[in-house]
This record gives sequence, structure tokens and C-alpha cells, in this order.
Amino acid sequence: MGPPVQPLDAAFLNRILQRDHIAQEITEILQSFEEKCRTLTFKKGIFIYGSPGCGKTQFVTRLLESLNYDIIKYDAGDVRNKALIDTITCNNVSNCNVLSMMNRKKKPLAIVMDEIDEMNNGDKRGITSLIKLIRQKKTKKQKLEHVTLNPIICIGNYYVDKKMKELKKVCNVFELKAPTRDQMAAILDHVVTAPEGGRPPRADCLSTILDFIQGDMRKFVFIQHMYRTRPQFLEDRSILENIFQIKTYNDDAKKITHRLLNTYIPLDQHNQVLNETDRTIVSLLYHENMVDPLWDQVGAHSPRDAITFYNAFLDNLCFADYIDRVTFQNQIWIFNEMSSMIKTFYNNWLYHTRFPELADRFQPDEVRFTKVLTKYSTEYNNQLFLYNMCQELDMDKKDVVAFFQELRLLLGISADGMKMLASQKTASAASASVAAATVPGPGPGPGTGTQTVFEHLDELFQATDINRLDIKRMYRFLDKNSDTFDLIGGKKVSTASMVHMEEYGDEVGDEDAGGVEAGDDD
Repeated sequence: MGPPVQPLDAAFLNRILQRDHIAQEITEILQSFEEKCRTLTFKKGIFIYGSPGCGKTQFVTRLLESLNYDIIKYDAGDVRNKALIDTITCNNVSNCNVLSMMNRKKKPLAIVMDEIDEMNNGDKRGITSLIKLIRQKKTKKQKLEHVTLNPIICIGNYYVDKKMKELKKVCNVFELKAPTRDQMAAILDHVVTAPEGGRPPRADCLSTILDFIQGDMRKFVFIQHMYRTRPQFLEDRSILENIFQIKTYNDDAKKITHRLLNTYIPLDQHNQVLNETDRTIVSLLYHENMVDPLWDQVGAHSPRDAITFYNAFLDNLCFADYIDRVTFQNQIWIFNEMSSMIKTFYNNWLYHTRFPELADRFQPDEVRFTKVLTKYSTEYNNQLFLYNMCQELDMDKKDVVAFFQELRLLLGISADGMKMLASQKTASAASASVAAATVPGPGPGPGTGTQTVFEHLDELFQATDINRLDIKRMYRFLDKNSDTFDLIGGKKVSTASMVHMEEYGDEVGDEDAGGVEAGDDD
């Protein structure tokens, strides 16, 4: 196998790839972190993003090692949910390596969240908790949140959505650009001309190698290892062309859509441009964004031309969707490729043939994408919410539902009742009625008497993470998914019967007053 391949010097790579200034800025942040980490307005997160294979993880790892940091690393293989994020707060994790302190050496800790975009799939509570942990504490409520005394470095790619934007806002953001062909040629030349290296490959072989690498540092490490162990494979171009298959698609769906709207791509390049997983989403993105340049050209053409083309476009889209329905119903997956060609590439040919002047006219800041949530996503979110309530209250689902049903009957009206009450009265009268709804205290004495409903709820759930929004959401869930029963009286209570909050509160007060009088008579 030969000796292990030694990695290239970090300073050399940063100089060739023009990353010296980024390394210097991150170094300054980390060196001043210890004295500023207790400042609530100090940014404690670093967000580094770039294309896959540009060397982000190695850049961060070697930079932290040069600063004598001990690294706690999490990637897509780890379960990074809310429970894990809660364990890296200052109450649970020290800011120094305890083992090194036993040797009288102070070694600070850094937390690295690699492949951060994977945290945004499925359960988003992990990424939400991470944002709350990193962000600056400005308001009174934020100052009560957990904090961290360790730098948290997040590594991601160019994928951007709402949560990623929120995370970037609370972090120091740096972009690592992919190595260019000239930069990779300089690094490859440094490797093949090293004294411990073998015979350098020929110029035509080097060109084939650079075509294969495509700015991917992972492929470069593979080439470096092959050059050290099997240099004869790099001397025959025919062998290289058989071994090194160039990756045909490297763009995400939004970049593919941007490319299709600006340039005409022949039908024979369908499989090279689109992979199977992106076919459906690209057709949706193409349809949603095509109207922008189409509308901009109305001044040069009559609106009839644009409308006529758009009708033909929709006809093709509907026909392809009909093919998709037959494909799914009868499991004839061979039609899948034909459907993608009709929806995307045939329509793209019509678009550039009819309006050739629109080439390179589509230059938005971001390709628009509207998410349409189905009933299944709502059902999933409700089940997740119920699960969290069960965990907080240490009850099963039936007990949680029964608990909130009785809580609503004893303390207040439902969410729909609040809306109906607000529609019948003015805002001031509605707020006054909510404040007037009271709960009898345990009896006379200091600190007793009446409390507003919300104050009583806050006191009841003080030991949990359940807030008023969670309670209102639970009320809405009960209104839509279950009947409300008075489990004590055994009668069914409708939402309409709980609209008049004052009357319901008076009835409760009268019953309690009667009970007190009976006790006095005894």
C-alpha cells in the first residue's frame, strides 16, 4: 500500500486558494472569544459555506488545530435534535478540555456542526434551538435563554431557506469558493514536482486529471494517493479516460432552472443536466419563474403572443401530468423520462424558439420557489406537537387531551370562543372580559384571592417549557379534532356555550360560594 499520504501544508493551500484573509478573520474572532463570550451581544457562531468538495471541513479542522482547540464535531450521521442542542449549553459543557487541565494545559473547546443543512430536514426543532443558543440576547425574554461559552462553527453549502437565513443572521458568515482550474493546476504541480514524488505525468494526462477533479478537493486527495502508490496509472491516458468518469451534473435544482431559462439546452443532454431526483422540482420551478421574463417582454411583443405561448406551455404541462398519473397508477416507470422531457426540455425549446431575445434576461437575486404544504405535513406537525406536550407533562396522549379539556372548562374558553368573543365586542371590551375571568383562591389570607386566567396558566406551567401559544394551539387542536366533554358533570359542552366567559366564570363562582356556605352551616 505504501506510506500514508501526508496532507499539504495549510498555509500553502490557503495562499494558493486565496483564503488567507478568511483564516485571519476567523483567527481574530477565536482569539478574542474567551474575553467576549460572556457579552450577551457578542456573535458566538461562525457560518462557513461553499460548494461540496471545496475543502470546508479540512479548512476549519486544521485552523482549529493550529490554534490548539479541541474539537467536538457533529455531522449528518449524528442525531442533532433539540435534546442534543440543550446538552451543549454552558450549564452542561465546559469551555476547556478537562483532561488537558489535569496536565496543567489549557485547551479550549470548539463545537463544529458539519453538514448543517441536514438539520433542516424533518424535525426542525434542532436547528431552531441552535439559532436560539447562538443568537445575541437583546430582549428581556432572550436574556433568559440558554447561552454557550464555546464557539460554534456551522459548515454548509449554498442551499438557502428560511432557517438557514436566520442562522446566517446570528453568525459571522464566510464563503469558501471552489478552487478554479488554474488553482488546482498549481496545487497538482506542487505535488508532482515534490522531491519525494515519482515521475511527473505527461501534459495530456495532467489535463485529463484536471478535467476529472473539477475543483473537488476530495478527488484531489484520491489523485494524490494514487500518485504516491500507483504512479503508473497516471502515465497512460487511455487508462485515465476509462477510470476517471467526469461528473455530469453538479448543480442544484435552482441553478438548473436558471440555466434553462437563460440558455437553450438540446434534448440529447437531458440525462447530463437533470438527474432523476430533480426532474419534478425543476419542472415546477421552471413553470413558476418563466412568467417573469415572459411578462417583461410584453412591451416588445403583443400580449396575445405571450398568452398564446403560455397556453401551449400549459397544454404540454397538463399532458405530462396526465402521463405521470398513469405512471403512478400502473407503475410504468419507463414513462418518467418522457414526462420530464415534455414538461421541461420541450417547453424550453418552444420558449427559446419563440422568444430568442429572452436569452440571458432572467437574472433574479434568487430563483423563486413557493412551498405548498399538504394535509400530511399539518398532520405530522400536530403529532409532533402532541408528542412534545406528552414529554413535557410526562403523560400519554389520552391523558394530555383529557387534561387540557378539563383545564379549558375550569379556567377559560376555547380558541374559537376567543375569536367569536372578539368579533362580538370591541378589542378593549374583549381584553377586559379576559382579565375579569377569575379563578377562586384557596381562601382568605395574604397572597390569596383571584388571579387572571393567563396568570394562573403561567403559574401552572412554570416548571415546563409550555407557554401561552402552546396552550392556545392545544385548544385549537381540541376544537377541530375532538368533542369537548365536562368529565366531571358528564355533559357535552359546545364551543358556543363557552363564548360568554363572564357568565361561565360567574357560574363557577356561585357554585364555589354555595359550597362554602354549606360548610359553614355544618
